[in-house]
Amino acid sequence: MNQQPLPERTSRSRIAVPVVATPPVLRPSLIPFDVMQAYETELAQAERDEAEAVKRASVAAPLRAPLEAESVESVAYVTQGPADPEVAMLALSQVPQFGSLPRPSVMAMAKASWQEDVPAGEFLFLEGDAADSFFVVVDGTLEILRQRDGREVALRHIGRGEAIGLFGLFSGQVRAASARAIGDAVVLEVPCSELKELLDRDDELHNNLLRFYRERILEGFVGASRLFADVDMIARARIIGRFGHKNLAKGETLMHPGEVTNAILVVTHGTLLIEERARAGQSPRQFEVSQGQFLALTGAMSGVPSRMRVYADSDTSLVFLGHKEIAELMRDYPALRGMPTRLPQLTRQLDRDVFCGHTGVPGM
Repeated sequence: MNQQPLPERTSRSRIAVPVVATPPVLRPSLIPFDVMQAYETELAQAERDEAEAVKRASVAAPLRAPLEAESVESVAYVTQGPADPEVAMLALSQVPQFGSLPRPSVMAMAKASWQEDVPAGEFLFLEGDAADSFFVVVDGTLEILRQRDGREVALRHIGRGEAIGLFGLFSGQVRAASARAIGDAVVLEVPCSELKELLDRDDELHNNLLRFYRERILEGFVGASRLFADVDMIARARIIGRFGHKNLAKGETLMHPGEVTNAILVVTHGTLLIEERARAGQSPRQFEVSQGQFLALTGAMSGVPSRMRVYADSDTSLVFLGHKEIAELMRDYPALRGMPTRLPQLTRQLDRDVFCGHTGVPGM
């Protein structure tokens, strides 16, 4: 019976054919063959073990960018990992704003924290970034910077035991400035959610952070506003130190029509209303100055009484330079005497001697 040929398969199975091993050729040696064979087996195993160790080390080690990429500014160099609880506790306990916190509260923040290494010259965060955490300097120094008119303005240096980023809790959840390492630095990062829970329970901590918040507003305002561009950093620090703080109840009047005064007012919470005295047959004009804005009154410089009433539209907090402080600062720093000339260029003029502007703090 004739058999039909099988159709050709697309894949063929392989048939294993036993191959007779060629016996090793023994070379003349004083070492017995079995001893030499055991030595070579042991040597091969040692090489395999070494290769495996190298492989494990390469997987565990952090990846390094190629040399040509190290000059690219957008490459992130900050490395992080869970913080050691004892190191975190020590760092947090050194922060002045947390000095009154009980140990369990500090421990709660420590357990939620991360440690980050910031190489020299690298940014920890940038102005305008989302602010969902704050930092404590464990080692090294960082400088706080803001960008204004295409140039960097250095606000201050932050060292060991100082906190960075707390301002974002009150200023709209964005970074008000950038932070860059001066030399290698180590910081602790703590989620803001942990701190917010403590603020709800601890009035003293809440008040401490509000004071801190006011200081940072003034640093940003005086440090970056072009109103103070002609004075040096030492003078700016003194100007910041001369600001006072005031709370106004809803409806409370800060200035009446007919007063002659100079003042710079920065609203840190709430709203001020500026109301023009009504003319015959007309309704009074009103202007609103809210959180993050400032009001400049220069009536005493022109010697003309104010036509405006300034009062609180709600419970309001502000920091201010009064008439006496402005006069003393202008005496000591003649460059400030040009402020009345710059105000119309940099702010909105509400009345003859009343100007409103923004502090320039992001998120406010």
